[in-house]
Amino acid sequence: MSVMEMTEKDLRLRLAKELDKLDREQLLITHQFVSRIIAEALINAVTQDWEIGKVNRAAIQKAIDEYRARNPYGATES
Repeated sequence: MSVMEMTEKDLRLRLAKELDKLDREQLLITHQFVSRIIAEALINAVTQDWEIGKVNRAAIQKAIDEYRARNPYGATES
């Protein structure tokens, strides 16, 4: 069976087995590669949302303000 015919679950299992065979240097390179894929996907998602007006400066500022209200600087948990 080719990898193109495999289910997502089977691909994950196969990838996990392959990762177990890599040395530290190969793992670092693989990590960088996967991180780049994830970053590009996030950039594309944000860019698309920006272009349709879903994300804008006001929405970003509102999210920052709401986060800061829930998580004030210097606050400690009891």
